[in-house]
Amino acid sequence: MTAAPADPLVEAVARIRGWGEARAWKGYDPYDGLNSPLARLVPGVLPRRALTQAVKLSPLNLRPLLGIRPAYNQKAIGLVASAYARLGEREHATRWLDWLCANRAAAPAGAPAGTPAPWAWAYNFPVQTRVFAYPPNSANTIATSFVAHGFLDAAEHLDAARWEEPIRGACAFLVNHMLVRQPGRSFFRYIPGDDQLIHNATALAAAVLARAARLYDDDALAGTAREALAPTLAAQRDDGTWPYAEGSHAWVDNFHTGYVLMALTQFPEAAGQLARGVAVWERELFLADGTPKYYADSTYPIDGHCYAQAVETWVAVGKLAEARREAELMVARMLDPAGFLWFQQRGRFTNRVPFVRWTTAPALQAIAGLLRAERAATVRAAVEAAAAEVAP
Repeated sequence: MTAAPADPLVEAVARIRGWGEARAWKGYDPYDGLNSPLARLVPGVLPRRALTQAVKLSPLNLRPLLGIRPAYNQKAIGLVASAYARLGEREHATRWLDWLCANRAAAPAGAPAGTPAPWAWAYNFPVQTRVFAYPPNSANTIATSFVAHGFLDAAEHLDAARWEEPIRGACAFLVNHMLVRQPGRSFFRYIPGDDQLIHNATALAAAVLARAARLYDDDALAGTAREALAPTLAAQRDDGTWPYAEGSHAWVDNFHTGYVLMALTQFPEAAGQLARGVAVWERELFLADGTPKYYADSTYPIDGHCYAQAVETWVAVGKLAEARREAELMVARMLDPAGFLWFQQRGRFTNRVPFVRWTTAPALQAIAGLLRAERAATVRAAVEAAAAEVAP
């Protein structure tokens, strides 16, 4: 009898784990250029952005030359912990969730001395983008939401009681420090003190509250989640897309759209808008073979993060065949033999610099989620078939 061919996704999980575990999940990040000791010699917004982009986009890894060392990133560890929870790897998941409990963002600026760290998480590098800037280890909604979703995965798949404190703590931080209340609406800000409405950030945070509300039967959290999501639902354009943010930052890209769609799956009342969003995302942000475009009007760069988030989003919306196709494309085209995911393909060259937060950890999390969903679907099909056989 001929043996069944090996599943390339199972093999990919083993390769990614081997690479990451050999490094204890320390690594570089596309945006860590300002961690260079030389960055202090680069004053001003535009020069700092230029340094960040030069380090990010170089196909040669400039970080060793610039004194940038591999480091832990809290969001990356949240994704890794989520992956282990989805794989049923209790010991590994617990190790990294315990690490996240001990390694949190700094207390808010101006807090009295001795204020304990919030149940919030951050990036390990200074950020300088066209939208805003913030220092390292400064709590932000995106990192906090992804880490909180990692805890929620562990609570749902492994042990709800053990992780209730960090989950409730993250919800409290989001509500008490990141929720903007304006006349007639509320939403979650991205960073403290900045009241821009950035749709993927508020949607991901609202989804944290919605999941926690169901898990712990908390009507107040559920209500806050629905209220915070409402401005994003109202911002969906006639064509089904969402801009990145309210105001001038109105571009539409693949992975931020994926974040919003993934978050909307936690709100049954948004099913119609979710379906419209998924339809335009599939139609406008992918090539016919499943290759993720970066923008609707631009294929390049083909980004490993877009692949990984596409898998995650397809699983979230229940389209496992599409998720499987995307995951197999990602593994075939972007997974290095060493076990990390390449960063970007840009027409004439490929940037193969290994990143944990941006590419490799999201790929592991997404594949783990897909494999778990496929197993669950197989079990459901078997149960339904058995029930049909015994039905009168």
